[in-house]
Amino acid sequence: MTICQHLPLWLSGNSGRLCSAAKTRDGEAVYLVNQSSNTCLSVTEGSSPDDAVVAMAPFSGALSQQWLRAGGQWLWGANPAFCLVPVDGTNDVGLGDANASSVSWSYDEASRIVVGSDALDVPLEEPRTRVILSPANDDVTQKWTVDLVSPEEPEYLINQSSKTCLGVRKGSTPGTAEVGMLNGNGLEEEQWFSAGDSWQWGGDRSYCLGPDYDARTVILEDSSTSSSVWYMDESERLRIGDYALNVPLHTPKTTVVLASPNDTKHQKWWKFSDLKTSLEGTEPPVYPFPGSDETSYNHEISRGLVNMLTPKSDPLPHPRDVLTFPGTVSPETPRVTKNVLLNLSVLGHDRDFRMVVPKDWQATDLYVPEGDLCQIILSEHLTTDQALQITARIGAHTDKLNPHSGTVENKKFKRMPVVSEVFNLFPGVNEIRSQYGGNLIFVFTEGENFMVNAEVRNVVEAPYFRHGVTSVEDWEAIKTRDAPHAVLESDKCVVVVPSSAAQELTDPGQLMTRYEEVLAMESYAAGFDGAEASPRGKYWLVGDLQISGGVAHSGFPVMFNRQSNDIANLETPYNWVTWHELGHNHQQGPYWCKAYGTESSVNLFSLYVQEQLFDADRLEEHNNYVTSADKVDGGMTFDEGDVWDRLVFLMEIKHAFPEGWQMFRQLFRTTRALSDDEADYLTKVVQRQIDHVYKTLSKIVGYDLVLTYERWGLGLSQTAKEEIQLLGLEKAPGDLSHRPPFAGKKQK
Repeated sequence: MTICQHLPLWLSGNSGRLCSAAKTRDGEAVYLVNQSSNTCLSVTEGSSPDDAVVAMAPFSGALSQQWLRAGGQWLWGANPAFCLVPVDGTNDVGLGDANASSVSWSYDEASRIVVGSDALDVPLEEPRTRVILSPANDDVTQKWTVDLVSPEEPEYLINQSSKTCLGVRKGSTPGTAEVGMLNGNGLEEEQWFSAGDSWQWGGDRSYCLGPDYDARTVILEDSSTSSSVWYMDESERLRIGDYALNVPLHTPKTTVVLASPNDTKHQKWWKFSDLKTSLEGTEPPVYPFPGSDETSYNHEISRGLVNMLTPKSDPLPHPRDVLTFPGTVSPETPRVTKNVLLNLSVLGHDRDFRMVVPKDWQATDLYVPEGDLCQIILSEHLTTDQALQITARIGAHTDKLNPHSGTVENKKFKRMPVVSEVFNLFPGVNEIRSQYGGNLIFVFTEGENFMVNAEVRNVVEAPYFRHGVTSVEDWEAIKTRDAPHAVLESDKCVVVVPSSAAQELTDPGQLMTRYEEVLAMESYAAGFDGAEASPRGKYWLVGDLQISGGVAHSGFPVMFNRQSNDIANLETPYNWVTWHELGHNHQQGPYWCKAYGTESSVNLFSLYVQEQLFDADRLEEHNNYVTSADKVDGGMTFDEGDVWDRLVFLMEIKHAFPEGWQMFRQLFRTTRALSDDEADYLTKVVQRQIDHVYKTLSKIVGYDLVLTYERWGLGLSQTAKEEIQLLGLEKAPGDLSHRPPFAGKKQK
């Protein structure tokens, strides 16, 4: 007779464990489940013969409920030095010294656990937590199921928005644990086991996921006493009571909250086991494949997640098209070990610059080959909080494609939707396997300031140029290193390009000098100078086979489609697209730039750089000043104008007054100088942003610009007009159009 016929549904249906035969082999761990109470023989208190309480408890999967057969003994799973023994002078059972014990238990044909003429018995008296020795009889209270502890695969709970895993970020007990999101690396901190309505934590199954309703978040609580009932609803939300588990948008997306249910992906979750099942019988697509093929896209996302969470002792279950992009590293290329000094001595920014500021990324000259196991070793003296300030990014190609990406919709996926990964780090040895491979980048978040060495093992050296440090002669040897992508770094800029493109550069210093030159001009146009330092950090420019939108886009990093813009080409820093995208990063979008046209006001930066480099003006070259003025004469309003018309509006004011570019520089400075409350006030209403520019420029040039705004049909609030009228400023002419012949030298 096998015992599986006796297994209660809550155990056999949810645990995934195998049924054992009635006779277990020595050394096998089992759960002893009473068939009357459906609870497990457990050590519920203490941990030694002196203080242990052996009693019945609901199944939790903890070691404290496991027993190992050793001859006639039942050794305790949490400490096999102790075994199950009768307590002298009572009918209770407890723990005894396994080496000294002569007690011999047997499991008889009636499914009783007996010693001598007595059997283990769970009395009927509530709460039925007591276990005693009674004369053997045929009552079900003396019948036991011996359930073999077979390995369970851990579950990972993956948020569909962040693509990260629910886990315990630090701490290990209900009093110390911080439950949040971790980048998937198959760590036990991210593992959960389903036990009925409970999610037990892989780091210690005696604890499970519970709610903190007061703080609207989740915590660890004791599995044996937890009453938490979790379920996944039909909308893939992880629910408890009236709440759903939510990952807020706040960067760096490490927190989880309990929120009212909604239909956003922030509340939708995948289970690792479901993702694996969904991929059974599927084959990876051949690139390129149609952007309309959402099934192949969804499977590719799932393959990436399953690979990411597969134990590193197992081969990657799903092949990745690394050859297409980002590229492969030869198995013959020598692997190296290097020490990298991580500099967290300065982090973040001391104020809100109201623009896109560089993040704290530290470049290296190392590349992680696809599929290899590499190690990043941090000092054991670091605290967990300090280590969690450091993440390892493998690959600078951060764009994640989807069927609705501008470059994919109605077109094709030219490369895998995701080609880079991020890994959390902890004190000690961190083992990492990247399925895509990529340049090793260390990313820092704000917190404590310190410096620490990281030892990096089993990686390859990549082509790397440091402006002002690497000589032309050294570069000739460095650029031949076997890694798909090269890193070129200067004081304010990092450029990531295919190694094949870098190898065409005889002197990367010329290229980096030009990028530095353009960045300095962008910074100046934004109003920064010796009196006000620009944001610290370095802007990253990255070339990719396929980006999420356009031929290039701003942000961090600034991304370029390498088929349209070769950022390793000496002419690219002097190209409009570069000035334009870097200009977006310097814009003050929600404070005023958006109200005057995001794609219009950004080209103030482009025009400034063009003028400085080439003494030219694109608006003049394309006759935009004249055509826009004629449109306004014909009744066109600002809102009806196109991107270039709206830029002309701003540039007409620039050309009409001797302040020239200084008026916009001062506008940027004035906006940065606003208090947080004042700046937030502007963002709430577009009219406030329009008024802000009107008032600021009028004060700078010393003329009331109201007639110009009226000519362009750009409405002002009565409050704003009265504020400027109180200054007694003369009204500037309404028609400030900039028509040929252009008088005098262009204003600088």
